[in-house]
Amino acid sequence: MKNTSWIVLSYKVPSEPSTMRVRVWRNLKALGVVYIQQSVCVAPDTSEVRKKIQQIKKSIDSINGETLLLEVVQFSENTEEHIIELFNQQRTKEYEEFLDGCDLFLKEMESETQKQNFTFHEVEENEADLGKLKRWFRKIMKRDFFQSPLEIRAKSQLDLCESKLAQFTDQVYQSEGQKEGEILNEEN
Repeated sequence: MKNTSWIVLSYKVPSEPSTMRVRVWRNLKALGVVYIQQSVCVAPDTSEVRKKIQQIKKSIDSINGETLLLEVVQFSENTEEHIIELFNQQRTKEYEEFLDGCDLFLKEMESETQKQNFTFHEVEENEADLGKLKRWFRKIMKRDFFQSPLEIRAKSQLDLCESKLAQFTDQVYQSEGQKEGEILNEEN
């Protein structure tokens, strides 16, 4: 993302209630900003980022907080490289944690397969866990403004998790004497 324009938000939130301070911090972290100083954060100027930062600014202003929103057309080359590196470091940590989550999922699938615990309950549990992994991956990708090299590996692991669950589900149907989508003819 060379020639990126940026949004810088500097803010001060009243000390009470502390829930507002936490909410602002969580919303900004979820957006994927990088803090360059205490209560000063920066993000690439995209329409979604701009919209959400404007909402956060309004909520801070509504509780008599202070905000300063700066639009930066260009940082110096060294500063921009440093900021992009900070973004990439954050995404690397997130993708590494996500990959750990995928490893746990795959170990669980392997364990249940070894135990031959082929039940519909296990399928439902694992489908829920896979759904969580998919949502987690989408959240990270949304914040991955500078395409971390770990994105491809994370997507590959997520695909593997999906494949292993499909195999496990097939084994459950086989162990129950059914194939997914088959209509059984019962003789009475």
